[in-house]
Amino acid sequence: MDEVLKKWAELPPQKRQVLKMMLKEEGIDFLSIPIVRHPRNQESYPLSFGQQRLWFLEQFEPGSPLYNIPFAIRLKGKLDVAALEQSLRELVRRHEILRTVFRSEQGEPRQVIREQLDVPLKQFDLSGLSPADQAQEVQRLARQWARQPFDLENGPLFRYQLLRLKEDEHVFLLTMHHIISDGWSTGVLVAEVAQLYTAFRQGQPSPLPELPVQYVDYAIWQREWMDESGLEDHLKFWKQELAGIPDLLELPTDRPRPRVQTYNGATFKFQIPEDLSRQLRQLCKQEDVTLFMLMLAAFQTLLFRYSGQEDLTVGTPVANRNHSEIEHLIGFFVNTLVLRGNFEDRPTFREYLKRLKARTLDAFAHQDMPFEKLVEVLQPSRDMSHTPLFQTMFVLHNTPLQPLQLPDLTIEVLDLDTGMAKFDLILNVFEAGTHLDGFIEYNTDLFTEGTIQRMVNHYLTLLQGIVQNPDRSVVDIPMLPPEERQALVGELAGTIQQETPKTTVLERIAHHAKKTPDATAVRIGEEQLTYAGLERASSQLAQYLHQRGVGHGAFVGLGVDRSLDMVVGLLAIWKVGAVYVPLDPDYPLERLEYIAQDAGLACILTHARLKELFGNIPVEKIVLDEERQQISQMSAESVGRPAQPEDPAYVIYTSGSTGLPKGVVVRHAALAEHIIQMASIYQVTPEDRYLAFAAMNFDAALEQTLTPLVAGATLVLRDGDIWLPADFHQKVKHYQLTVINPPTVYWEELAYEWSQHPDRAADLPIRLVIAGGDAMHLEAVRRWHQTPLKGVRLLNAYGPTEATITTSLYEVPQDYETSVGLPVVPIGQPLANRKYYILDENDQPVPIGVPGELVIGGHMLADGYLHRPELTARHFVPDPFAGDPGARMYRTGDRVRRRPDGQLEFLGRVDTQVKIRGFRIELGEIETVLNGHEQIQQAVVTVREEAGGQKRLVAYFKPKKKAQVSINALRTYLRQRLPEYMIPALFMEVEAFPKTPSGKIDRRALPEPEGVRPELSSRYVAPRTPIEQELAQIAAEVLGLDRVGVQDNFFELGGHSMLAVKVIARIQEKYQVNLPLRTLFESPTVEGLAMAITQLQAQQQDDEQLEQLLDELENLSDEEARKLLNE
Repeated sequence: MDEVLKKWAELPPQKRQVLKMMLKEEGIDFLSIPIVRHPRNQESYPLSFGQQRLWFLEQFEPGSPLYNIPFAIRLKGKLDVAALEQSLRELVRRHEILRTVFRSEQGEPRQVIREQLDVPLKQFDLSGLSPADQAQEVQRLARQWARQPFDLENGPLFRYQLLRLKEDEHVFLLTMHHIISDGWSTGVLVAEVAQLYTAFRQGQPSPLPELPVQYVDYAIWQREWMDESGLEDHLKFWKQELAGIPDLLELPTDRPRPRVQTYNGATFKFQIPEDLSRQLRQLCKQEDVTLFMLMLAAFQTLLFRYSGQEDLTVGTPVANRNHSEIEHLIGFFVNTLVLRGNFEDRPTFREYLKRLKARTLDAFAHQDMPFEKLVEVLQPSRDMSHTPLFQTMFVLHNTPLQPLQLPDLTIEVLDLDTGMAKFDLILNVFEAGTHLDGFIEYNTDLFTEGTIQRMVNHYLTLLQGIVQNPDRSVVDIPMLPPEERQALVGELAGTIQQETPKTTVLERIAHHAKKTPDATAVRIGEEQLTYAGLERASSQLAQYLHQRGVGHGAFVGLGVDRSLDMVVGLLAIWKVGAVYVPLDPDYPLERLEYIAQDAGLACILTHARLKELFGNIPVEKIVLDEERQQISQMSAESVGRPAQPEDPAYVIYTSGSTGLPKGVVVRHAALAEHIIQMASIYQVTPEDRYLAFAAMNFDAALEQTLTPLVAGATLVLRDGDIWLPADFHQKVKHYQLTVINPPTVYWEELAYEWSQHPDRAADLPIRLVIAGGDAMHLEAVRRWHQTPLKGVRLLNAYGPTEATITTSLYEVPQDYETSVGLPVVPIGQPLANRKYYILDENDQPVPIGVPGELVIGGHMLADGYLHRPELTARHFVPDPFAGDPGARMYRTGDRVRRRPDGQLEFLGRVDTQVKIRGFRIELGEIETVLNGHEQIQQAVVTVREEAGGQKRLVAYFKPKKKAQVSINALRTYLRQRLPEYMIPALFMEVEAFPKTPSGKIDRRALPEPEGVRPELSSRYVAPRTPIEQELAQIAAEVLGLDRVGVQDNFFELGGHSMLAVKVIARIQEKYQVNLPLRTLFESPTVEGLAMAITQLQAQQQDDEQLEQLLDELENLSDEEARKLLNE
């Protein structure tokens, strides 16, 4: 064999290629070819694929300590320091990789081997410190040196220190750069130092044989044999295996993902109990799988349950030392495999484990495919916020480094926390005798320790459920410990009031009519009614309705202009025992006809101006302003049987997915309880003047109308005029409003208006603001707190019509921006007699922080949908958590998540999730950011599918009045706040948004975007300046294209990291500027590069001029300087 290797080593490159052809024809695996020693007749040598990637990362972020490998051992006993130093010197001599540095030659990285290198052992004496201080200082120094960067170009790429704690106790610290080492190498190093130390301490020579090959031989072999022909079968497998994988595993995070990935980290340790560890090993034997496969399958199940993502990937390292000749080398050999999981069909765990076994075996059969080569070939989308192909890792350590016994010494490996994390999460599991140990390394800019602790508990609970019954579906296996499940079900519940008031709002209003008859009850414009007048007018109208045949349980439509009749008519309908059905005069006739027919209206109360609108509806009309005289002659006594608590109070029609509105039926008991509760929460008193802003066809109008009336306050109805934000302060002063309740979008306009013109908000009597109906944004809160009203109580209200108006409130603190700071303000916690459940698709509670559908329980729910039993059964379902067989809960369709402090974040609708290039995107999140732009009045984001199935995000926006919005500025604004994949491809300005009859934006009616070129999101723009022409030519040559436009994205054209290095190298050579590699990633266009170069050149020129002036000043005498100052 030695003779064969010698002949192979002597073959010239051309003949080696011929040999490769012959081997391929014979079907011999290239990768079984032995690694041979090459002559050291060059100044530099190529890098392995792994080294090349780490070299690139160093260029991208110079001085980063992320790829430092720290190691620490405690040495107890009598230490021979001289023998240790001699052992380290011999180690450096034996392993060329320890004497290697890395340099760039024409933009290409090369490794250079030094003949000699002497790195003295630095020694520090900590014996004067107490044991506690010693332990703290050891960790501090270890962390400090572990985070100290290496100089790849000049080396050395390792360092070691010896800390003396006592005469017979030391700590040895070693840090190596990953480009010359890996985890296996640490074991090689410790074993060799131990053997060398033993020999040298006894005055003997090194017992270690010379190494047959060195790392550089492996790098040359890898480059020679692992080209596309050598990796053809592996490449084919991985392309098929990873086709269509999502770019990002969207684990719920505690903090927004930074635009540029950070590596701040921490670790959390845990232990798998002995009994559970035994059961896991038993299941492995039963299913004929390895412990690695079982623990990975459980981890992927956990990630699926956390993210809801059916298709996901996890990385795992492999030693990659399949040749005996490299087994004892120090160097960067470790490879990374991408292991895919798919839960689309919700398999049982046993089924999933079987699939994962086959998938893992296939992956390990193709482990020779270098990860770096895989990234280069697959070309995953470039996003600086996360790593490509996977963001979580799983590592099973089944060969732990055992403590070594040396002459008079015991070696103990120490745990080190460097404060860094390469990925979002890395789960490490160790086989430790009869039990399993583990720790999670996590990114602290994404997760808190509390979240990781809960995740570990969920993993352990999942493992317990797996061993108990592996035949359960992966979505059914318990993940929450019983006590946490119970807490989640019970904690998100408002105060339960067993004795709820059996009353109606009519009784409360009548009470105030007797108590304060002359107090103003309702006002609109200059018209008003006292409580006595309101009671009399509504009773007379009730008598009139009764006389016209309207009886108990009839459905009565109220379609009037904004006037006192809105309130009088509402109360009259209830006094006759009928059900209130609002009819908005602004609705199209077709919709009004449908509501009248569906509700079976007995009659419609209206005004003369609206007779024509309602004229074609075959229902009796009572025209209030024309029949006012007859009504005023009626008795004011009670009539018939007024509404009772268990009677239906109203039917509000909301839009439905089928296009037909659906009527939500709510009873008086629920309405009265809610209104009385709101009056208490809002602390409404008779001195308040309470604005009703909403249109009467929305349930919010009932809360706004009735809350002040049950408290004896004055209700102020917004008149029919449009209240412009610029004039709103005048209305507040005119009516002396103390409580206002604008829609959130209108409140945001007020916040902007009053922050720009604080004088308009000065001295306003407002004490309380309730905003609701839409997401409240951080930027608007920030503006609100810049107004003179920042001390006013501000509430964010949430609630679906089906759960009786407002179901939760969040009081926005004065320091919200610093104490909370979420982009979307929380919606709070449930009010009394409501229960909130956050459930997964299998109706199981989700952990804190994990998104799910908000489902509302409690006895405040609506009855259901009028005449729609199937729809009612689908949305109002039995409540399995209540302990009451008759309890129900309502599926809201809203995605929320619970924060550790118990507050709920609204994340958008379940049905507005989209998936593009594997990314799950919540359109509402993009809209929230866009709506926070100071020039945007409103924005809507949709997905358009082009021919060929390509999906693109399209942002429609309406600018604020007179605003000139730059699309480029919008892109920049979004890029500062969102990941690249969430940036819309197209922006369209609209004058107005199409609306549904209920006033919501009709997304289906938005205009189709025009002129979308399928190849790129930007049209071709030719170079306009000499520097753009030169840069476009460089980019085209490197990419192998005929032309590159100045706004074309380098990575969308097929660029990748190493091509980026080539481009930057050519730019630096041509323009003699120090342009960082990061620039191309942050501005991946010719236009952006040209701007950056121009700025650098200008800066260099300024620096040269400044240096020249300083030189001149240096030569000036003091006298000459004084003369210049006096001129």
